Parts: sequence; C-alpha cells; structure tokens
Amino acid sequence: MRIRSRQEPARDGQVHRPQDHLDRALVTRPFIGITTWRRFIDTDLGSGRPAHSLGTEYAAPIEAAGGAVVLLPPTAGVDEVLDRLDGLVLSGGEDVHPSRYGAEPQVGKSYDPSRDGFEIALALGARRRGLPVLAICRGLQVSNIAFGGSLIVDIPTTEHHQPVRGADQQLAARHPITLAEDSRLAALYGTQQRTVNTIHHQSIDVPAPGLHPVAWAPDGIVEAVETDDDWPFWAVQWHPEKMIDPDEAAEEMPLFAAFVAAARERAAEHPAAEKGTR
Repeated sequence: MRIRSRQEPARDGQVHRPQDHLDRALVTRPFIGITTWRRFIDTDLGSGRPAHSLGTEYAAPIEAAGGAVVLLPPTAGVDEVLDRLDGLVLSGGEDVHPSRYGAEPQVGKSYDPSRDGFEIALALGARRRGLPVLAICRGLQVSNIAFGGSLIVDIPTTEHHQPVRGADQQLAARHPITLAEDSRLAALYGTQQRTVNTIHHQSIDVPAPGLHPVAWAPDGIVEAVETDDDWPFWAVQWHPEKMIDPDEAAEEMPLFAAFVAAARERAAEHPAAEKGTR
C-alpha cells in the first residue's frame, strides 16, 4: 500500500489538510439568528450609548446544543436574514406596543416600534418558510400578535403572578405549570408537571388562528403554545435560558436540543449554496 503524503493532492485533485475536517464540522453547525434588544448603556465612549444587546445566557444553550449564533439587530433586511438562517430565536424584552393588537398603551411604558415591526415580519416570514422558531416570553407574544391573536396588557396579580421588582426577585420567582398530555413540550420534557420562572406581566389573551395553548399556570395564564401543523415552532412564556441553576438548566436542555436539531435538519435540506454567500 502506498501512503500519500499529507500535502499530496487526493484523487479529486485537491489537497486535504487536517483543518479541512474541522472546517466542514463548523459549516455543518446550523446558523441560529437571535433577535436583540435596543438599550442605552454606559461605555468608555460615554453614558447612554445605544446598543443592540442580548444576554449571554441566550447564546450559551444554543451553542451547547450545536448551533452557531448570529445576532439580529432590527435594522437588518427581513428576507435577506431569513434566507440565510437555519433557525430563529425570538428573544425576550420590552412590551410590544398595544396598538398592534387593538389595545391602549400603558402610561409611563416605553416601546420600540421598530423592533416590533421587525420581529413581527420575522415571525411571518419564518412561518411561510417553515423555518424552525423558538419564541421566548416576548417572542411568544410577538408570534401571537403576528398571526392574529391578542394579549392581556397587564396580568392581574395572583399568588402565581406577582408584580416583579428587582433583578434578584425576577431571577428567583417560580411557579408550577401543567403541560397538555399530548403536547410536543410534554413529550420533550417527559412530564406534564413542571416548575418555571416568571419574568412577565403580559400573556396571551386570544390565541392566534393556528396556535393552541399547551401549558398553563394554576391561575389559568397561558404559558406555552404550539401550532396546529407540523411546523417546528416552540413558544414558551417562561425564560428557559435564565434557568441557570445546574439542575434547572439541564431540565431545559431538551427544548434547546430539539430546536437546534430541527435547524440542523433544515440546514441539511437547504445547503448554504442554495442560500447564497453566508
């Protein structure tokens, strides 16, 4: 047997290096776009500088599940972005302007109409393409509005949904939820009874056509919805990425793993060559 040197051209006429295997492995990671939140932060260049921001906890479980993360500011072109993605995460953040679903704005609340419009367009475009979507908190609300539903502008205070003040309280607050027996989420988590965090003061009022509730808090607040078809779409009212205690984080990984797996499957069906230069 003749052993070919490391730099000798292979039979296909190309030189193969060990690095090539790594390069191919990286290329096979599905590209996951995550929406950002426009905030004003202090930097070395001054205070209150505008920034398109995202908590690192969003990217960590996506990357752990095998995805490659790209951030999406609301200035990006919707079709151009979606045509190059394998999956989309609609992240949390401020309230969607109530005029989007026929309600009145709250006094003293700030809104970001440009982000609202961008994310609603992303949700609609993703649905048309069958692009895998993971919608978290605000992302669930954006999706419901985009598809024709409405929200409760301010959830009434109950034992399980108290007004949340301060970062420590937001991260610590928990309540139980019940998942529908035949839901995809119950199958993912392997149980109908879960405990989740609660960092929201709004929720679904009227579900959009094509969406149905599959999880509820004890006070009846909708905590997750799924689609009536087989579109790979997961929408939860809690923040799975902020369940950072090791045991809780491990319990949430099936959701991220299923989402990234769907994105990887789409990437295989729609190679980069079909999407243009990445």
